[in-house]
Amino acid sequence: MIPLLFPVKVFSLFAQNNNAYFMHGVASGDPTNDAVILWTRITTEFSGICNVEWQIANDAAFKNVVKKGFVTTSQDRDYTVKIDATNLESNQVYFYRFIYNETTSDIGVCKTLPDSLLKPLQIAVVSCNNYEDGYFTSFRHIADNKAIDYVFHLGDYIYEYGTGQYANKAFLEESNRLNDPLHELISLADYRKRYALYRKDKELQKAHRTKSFICIWDDHELANNAYFGGAKNHQSNEGNWTDRSAAAVQAYFEWMPVRAKSTSEMIRSIKIGKEANFYFLEERLDGRDKQLLSSDPEKFNPQRKMISKKQFDHLSDELKNSEARWNFLVNQVMFTGYKSKKIETVKEEDWWTGYPYQREQLIEVFESLKNPPIILTGDHHQSHVLELNAPDSANNKRIAWEFLTPSITSKNDDRLTSEQIAKKSKLLYKLNPHMIYNDIAAHGYFVLKVSKKQINISYKFNSDILLRDSDERQGPDFTIDNLNNLKKNV
Repeated sequence: MIPLLFPVKVFSLFAQNNNAYFMHGVASGDPTNDAVILWTRITTEFSGICNVEWQIANDAAFKNVVKKGFVTTSQDRDYTVKIDATNLESNQVYFYRFIYNETTSDIGVCKTLPDSLLKPLQIAVVSCNNYEDGYFTSFRHIADNKAIDYVFHLGDYIYEYGTGQYANKAFLEESNRLNDPLHELISLADYRKRYALYRKDKELQKAHRTKSFICIWDDHELANNAYFGGAKNHQSNEGNWTDRSAAAVQAYFEWMPVRAKSTSEMIRSIKIGKEANFYFLEERLDGRDKQLLSSDPEKFNPQRKMISKKQFDHLSDELKNSEARWNFLVNQVMFTGYKSKKIETVKEEDWWTGYPYQREQLIEVFESLKNPPIILTGDHHQSHVLELNAPDSANNKRIAWEFLTPSITSKNDDRLTSEQIAKKSKLLYKLNPHMIYNDIAAHGYFVLKVSKKQINISYKFNSDILLRDSDERQGPDFTIDNLNNLKKNV
């Protein structure tokens, strides 16, 4: 820990600053090889315009400030501050801070993207942090891991439910960790309050303070099982869906360190030289049709889509024309799918499997590629490694892998007994020959390590999300080599 001297106050690097103006911490995100988004929020009762200074430096003591400036914020953007710091050096660690009313924020650390994979890149892949299901301890573990370069958040950053509607009731009673507002989110003010609550969490703040995030949203930033025209959790007495989803999106853009200013701009990609491409999909508001039950024959209508034709065509062209060794789909919901019972598929209607025509079209794209793409998926709250094989291949030709990250806290089968968990896990393996690994009850994340010749995925599990200071245990570790061989490491 490095002591830092400032004219106004004394701070320590990474130590949380509890001053009244910066109660929600700092954050960085959407790095490129020469730019990064810097974020904070001014906590104030003042109703006018706030003038905020920002600084970015090569050193933690800010002796070498490389860029600085002033920005205004107001009630119109909920007093959030967002800076696109440009003309930076690639693959560089920078330190940043904000100053308002002679008070300095916490010091944040950000990192620009590299131009190539001269050194392996390590990314924590996370999803689904529900405030009322447990403590966000995994974010602290991510923050403390110096080897991690960036964080991919695959959605369900907040949950829209009212208190107790989607929660561990025993945990709620013991911790008194309640949602704000207490009711389900409907209005812009509601969504803003919920983000404000989450961003006061000390573990989440620490992760944002120490790592640059690259984020996509899923449904709960909006409402459960959201699609273009509505959501399963949006009822007729809750107003107009267009207004509600617009409010949710506005709050997201205000509170998250993303460069996007519209839904279409959430569809983006990252290219690391000719070695690795990451394609970030948007699977809720970009044309998704309403989910249908498996028994509904309309499910097979060729016109039904998960994503818009424009997004599909763009993704298809990008994959076919990619020269990268590794192509990753950063994806919200399950693509491969699996059976949990002999005659049905879990949650099939909200997965890609609920949109079979477009899914088959994308599978055809996968079949045409030299190297199988790797799908990184959130949403499901469980850990799975799945092999996707060509549907009509006599030799089960592998055309993709899918790695599902567990939830940070959101409920899975963690409330079953150990015997029930073991029995269910065994059944999943029996019913699904393409399932390489499952853990249906653990919480945590995985670390993706990308190098020129191989990738590695290492699962990290929280020992107990109901304990504030729980430790981390190592889960399984997988490697895909340059010959497309998948190996589970003990």
